[in-house]
Amino acid sequence: MAEKLPPEVIKELECVSRLHEQAVCDHEKCREFSESLSTLLVRIEDMKFYRTADRLMSILINCSPKEASHCEKATLVGEMMKEITKEVRKSAGK
Repeated sequence: MAEKLPPEVIKELECVSRLHEQAVCDHEKCREFSESLSTLLVRIEDMKFYRTADRLMSILINCSPKEASHCEKATLVGEMMKEITKEVRKSAGK
């Protein structure tokens, strides 16, 4: 069961998830995704939503932006982002 995050954090998570969809074949967007997710992770940890923070950390562990090559784990990271976004929406009653 996902934690009930504030609406503004859910929106930020949704934006980061959309950014990943754009980042699959774009190294700069990929780096932006990684940095945005890292920032969101710190924010969520500061708010003491540790279960969600752990899930985001798992996503970041699988995310390693590389120049001039396709991300080998883009599908896995994308699915993980979709799953966590869906769960936090459901917990919020959306």
